[in-house]
Amino acid sequence: MKPLESTNLFANSINKSFSTPGMDSSLEVLEDIWFHIMEGEFVSILGPSGCGKSTFLNILAGFEEPDSGHVACCGETVKAPSPQRAVVFQSPVLFPWLSVKNNVRYGLDLRKEGKKGTEDIASSYIKAVGLDGFEDYYPSQLSGGMQQRAAMARALVLRPKVLLMDEPFASLDAQTRYSMQQLLLRLWEEYRHTVVFITHDVEEALLMSDRICIMSKRPGKIIEELPVPFARPRPLSLTGSREFSMLKNHILERLMT
Repeated sequence: MKPLESTNLFANSINKSFSTPGMDSSLEVLEDIWFHIMEGEFVSILGPSGCGKSTFLNILAGFEEPDSGHVACCGETVKAPSPQRAVVFQSPVLFPWLSVKNNVRYGLDLRKEGKKGTEDIASSYIKAVGLDGFEDYYPSQLSGGMQQRAAMARALVLRPKVLLMDEPFASLDAQTRYSMQQLLLRLWEEYRHTVVFITHDVEEALLMSDRICIMSKRPGKIIEELPVPFARPRPLSLTGSREFSMLKNHILERLMT
């Protein structure tokens, strides 16, 4: 099976195991995963804890190699990390010794782009995530939500084709989490990055995604793909509808199998 021309990211029969300390056997983490995402699509991956979601994201990012199978992005085999695939982690992982402005422009500086152009680009993304006025603040001076906004700006400023997100809002309180979800959707609507979004939160996946992939318990495999049928924009009140509740319950039942 070959990816379609409009497919941004494609994983073909991915398998991954890790050695078990003190034992000859290995721990099978991923089994025969097939995955594709179209250009500009927003796809969430749901699965029970320990099923290999983060391992799979690391393979898509190029941080780890699969034992077998093939991953391609924008028509090229994924063998290592690339600016085409930016990653936002659960923790912001900002450099504590750099200001917001210098954290955001860090990747641009590595490219040795002109200072004036770099500053203008970084400033535009800092403004896009609502941190204008905080350019000279350091991570320790920011709230958790503001740190995650800076991490998103640092990823987006590289203008990646694909944005890989590993439970980026899991540690935030409910109000901040909802605010960050809405921010991400606004940025996605504006820039149309292809987004792979890992989450444990079924409602979050239903409110944000075009499509949801459900993974099984370890060894993780994709056991079902569901298109999300609700029109955008999706108000919070949607969560109280009968259709939303039925789809949520179906997903929860699948996660329990």
